[in-house]
Amino acid sequence: MPSPVTPGLLILHGNQMEQLRAAVFGWLRNNPLAPLESETILVQSNGVAEWLKIALAEELGVCAATRAALPARFLWEAYRGMLGRDRVPSQSPFDKGPLTWRLMGLLPSLLSDPVFQPLRHFLGDGDPERRLQLAERLSDLFDQYQVYRADWLSDWAAGRDQLRNARGEAVPLPPDQRWQGQLWRAVTESVPEHARGNGRATIHEQFVQASDAGLEPAGRLPRRVVLFGISALPYQTLQAVAALSRHTQVLLAVPNPCQFYWGDIIEGRDLLTAARKRQGARGGVDLSAIPLEEMHAHSHPLLASWGRQGRDFVRMLDEFDSGEQERFENLRIDLFSEGEGANLLAQVQAAVRDMLPVKDHSRVQPEADDRSIEFAIAHSVQREVEVLHDQLLSWFERDDTLRPRDVVVMVPDIDTFSAAIHAVFDQHKRSDPRFIPFEIGDVKDRSVNPLLVAVEWLLRLPQQRCRQSEVRDLLDVPAVAARFGLDADDLPTLGQWIEGASVRWGLDQDHRDGLGLGSAGEQNAWIFGVRRMLLGYASGAGANFRDIEPYPEVGGLDAALAGSLAQLIETLLEWRALLSTSRTPREWGERARALLAAFFKPEDEGDRLTVAQLNDALQRWLETVESASYDEEVPLAVLREAWLGALDEPTLNHQFVSGGVTFCTLMPMRAVPFRVVCLLGMNDGDFPRRARQADFDLLALPGMARPGDRSRRDDDRYLMLEAVLAARDKLYISWVGRNVRDNSEQPASVLVSQLRDYLAAGWEVDPDALTTVHALQPFSRRYFEEGGLLTYAGEWRAAHGVDGAEGDQALPPYELEPEYGLKLRELADFLRQPSRHFFRRRLGVSFAEPDLLGEDEEPFSLDALERYFLEDSLLDDGSEQEARDEVQAVLEGRAQRLAREGVLPIGQIGKLWQEQLVMDLVPVRSAWLALCSRFKNDAPKLALSLDFDGIHLDDWIDKLRAGDGGTVWLLQMSSRVLNKKGGLRGDKLIGAWLRQLAAAASGVEVTGYLVARDAIVSMAPLEQSLARAQLGALVAQWRRNLDKPLPVACKTALALVQGGDPRATYNGGFELAGEVADECLARLWPDFAALAADPEWFECAKAMYGPLAEWIEQHVEIRALEMEAS
Repeated sequence: MPSPVTPGLLILHGNQMEQLRAAVFGWLRNNPLAPLESETILVQSNGVAEWLKIALAEELGVCAATRAALPARFLWEAYRGMLGRDRVPSQSPFDKGPLTWRLMGLLPSLLSDPVFQPLRHFLGDGDPERRLQLAERLSDLFDQYQVYRADWLSDWAAGRDQLRNARGEAVPLPPDQRWQGQLWRAVTESVPEHARGNGRATIHEQFVQASDAGLEPAGRLPRRVVLFGISALPYQTLQAVAALSRHTQVLLAVPNPCQFYWGDIIEGRDLLTAARKRQGARGGVDLSAIPLEEMHAHSHPLLASWGRQGRDFVRMLDEFDSGEQERFENLRIDLFSEGEGANLLAQVQAAVRDMLPVKDHSRVQPEADDRSIEFAIAHSVQREVEVLHDQLLSWFERDDTLRPRDVVVMVPDIDTFSAAIHAVFDQHKRSDPRFIPFEIGDVKDRSVNPLLVAVEWLLRLPQQRCRQSEVRDLLDVPAVAARFGLDADDLPTLGQWIEGASVRWGLDQDHRDGLGLGSAGEQNAWIFGVRRMLLGYASGAGANFRDIEPYPEVGGLDAALAGSLAQLIETLLEWRALLSTSRTPREWGERARALLAAFFKPEDEGDRLTVAQLNDALQRWLETVESASYDEEVPLAVLREAWLGALDEPTLNHQFVSGGVTFCTLMPMRAVPFRVVCLLGMNDGDFPRRARQADFDLLALPGMARPGDRSRRDDDRYLMLEAVLAARDKLYISWVGRNVRDNSEQPASVLVSQLRDYLAAGWEVDPDALTTVHALQPFSRRYFEEGGLLTYAGEWRAAHGVDGAEGDQALPPYELEPEYGLKLRELADFLRQPSRHFFRRRLGVSFAEPDLLGEDEEPFSLDALERYFLEDSLLDDGSEQEARDEVQAVLEGRAQRLAREGVLPIGQIGKLWQEQLVMDLVPVRSAWLALCSRFKNDAPKLALSLDFDGIHLDDWIDKLRAGDGGTVWLLQMSSRVLNKKGGLRGDKLIGAWLRQLAAAASGVEVTGYLVARDAIVSMAPLEQSLARAQLGALVAQWRRNLDKPLPVACKTALALVQGGDPRATYNGGFELAGEVADECLARLWPDFAALAADPEWFECAKAMYGPLAEWIEQHVEIRALEMEAS
């Protein structure tokens, strides 16, 4: 049978939350409510609620019939329960939401009044978005006034433009702030007369009066309410809780860091007027008579410096603490820990509890291995998290009883750390011993939920450029892909088509016009790419249609993907037009729901929940706007901020404690005990956080402060104190204490400096002895030396040659596949740069810049590599040969095709590039056609099948033709083959040399012709035995290079064997890049001296490139291009 629950106010004080929790749970267990009656527990954050629910489930076996709520929302329900639902509406017209939209409607009509001159400049342009920003800040400010300064609003409503300070003294409103009083009166007059008394301050006053008068509740009030672990409440809330206790049993569990009365050790003590003091004075000494400048000798420095907010709250409670606890038996009301503590952390906490001045500290240095308080200095946020990961692994290894759920990591700004946390903690698989489960607690869904990110992007659609990467990101959202009939497996194929069709940005011409970029035309827009895909599906690689060049890759069973993409682009075009005009809130509500239906088809539970939350938030906004009688047209930006902003409102629904390491800001888990508390990002300027105070916030005026006022500065200081007191085994603090560029020192937060100074003064401990300065990179040698820094990143050990020889151990011999066939192309790649071939072929490493996912910008110019590929495509010798007088027209036609494909720059620049490409290639093409006319007949390909010491060369020689001069091969290339002195560049002729060697080694006499941009190169046939010997030597060198990179560089070796300057070729000079610019060479031989120091350098250069130089000298002829072309 449940025992009767006696109304009253029970206030429990304690310095450890687990003791307060045990006392509360014991009371609930001994005084149960009815079986179907819910316990109501008020908390200040989701983290505390989760912690309590888990503990209650462990204590009682199940956590049921328990409701956690935030104080402000619960109190409004209590007002309705006491005064009746007819008297108190479900939502006050003066609440922040309705007030925002009431101000949105009022502000434009008030600007003509001279008193509103300060606002006229900000709102002068009539921008609704700016007006919404101001309305939100003003409604937030008036909401605070209703809680903290209800007397001001009463004066303003009565026409008295004045402010009252904490002593009740009235001062006139400053002239530049008189508009606030006038605005409040305008707000009050805009509310229907019957609802003007429904403000929070008025309702609160009536609630207190009804309770004091002993009136019975008009509705239903809970029989018991528990306020647990709340560190600060406004005076108005405490007054309401005290009034509620006449009808409800209110159990208030207060975290109090000190067991003695400490209200007098901080300035502002004269404003605390409670006659009763719950705690006694330390040593019987009344500190109220001691001047503040002498208080350091009688108080604890951290309590005095960081405790103002807690002091105000705990001392305000004294005004309502009538000692009713004495009526309840078996309830200990002061629950403070005992003992001095076994380590430094526990001793610090005991000193705070006992309000011990520094002069009374024992000054006994802690044990040498006492690391209960530890500091770490890193170079960046990423390094802070990497160092933390290693520290966690070491703590888990050292203590088998420590679990990830026993660790909390708190940071000033979780958004700054979230990417680094995922990068470090997600890098290990669950099977890896270094895997640590974790949960990021209070990150906003808007920044991490893909569906919400997509909604926000769509709500900016009229201003979006619709870049390729953005639309592809949109398709990566499962609910969007499902709406347009796409699966995850379809996206890679569709992505290749999008890039191949040269899509860059913009939906169509009208879209670009709307962005003021209409001169770009439709080239590289989404509609341009979709039309190319659809025409490619219809006609394959056929002719162009209405200047649309088909994209022939679209076909087969996958062709439906192009249709899905076309549907997406059409939908985006339609909604861009729909979202571009202003509408009334009701119309926006209809459009917003249609938008969700048009773009999203949620298939998993998470997405369905997100869409439901969006619909709920939209409905709440519409109801709020309707209650404020606001029906003006607003632009899309106002809808976006109002709708999505509602999702950021704090709730107690988010899972916080998941069994892994908890990452969060300091607020959600404040005062909750953990065995290990880690504070990261404790940088100077980042913590305490800087508050953005509006210049019209009258609470910040000098002389207007009152006990219990919220202050970001005081709040963060008290958060720091609570974090220090919440650690049970270890307190770990890190900050970016070194500059990542020059390693200069950077200061820690002033709060960390105060803690370090306190430790030095109280225990004579050197803070530097508790501090570890970490290296810039996780692979620094300092981590792998004996007695070095701690790391679990063993993969870096081999880089320093630890556990063996220096880090260049020889690789095992490379094993070729049994039936491997070597190609001339691979042999040429090896000769062009042996070291690069080794990195790619043997190690699978390429130092080229990684391709970005989706090129977002249309081409503005062509770099050398892009130009080379385009010119080679123009010199297409696979198609039917044209007449020599048609060369320019054919090349122009091919260049126009490139323009239609979107690979050339837009507009006039693109036309100039077309002209330049064509004019540069006309002589090359003409000379090649002239050679073709000499050798008119196509010859069959020459099959190559040669064996060299077990390595089989298996390839074909193509481009063969026959005529009066015998069999020849004809090649054309767009690059130059001559150097500045008119000599041949050997590196450009490697492919041609290998063709000649292979043909001769096969016993076939073939003459080679290479038509380049600046010359025609003819190559005479070679003698078979010499060619076979040279080719065999090159194949042997290729095989050696697979085991170890040969100490040779192509251009440098050619300079050596041709009598040039190899040092200058390798190192480079003024405005001349050397061959060492190649990343592979730079890693092996950073300069020519290092390369030449290798004993094999000279022999390798001679053996590999000497025959090439001799061949150029003896078997190659050069003719001018113009002569042949003519």
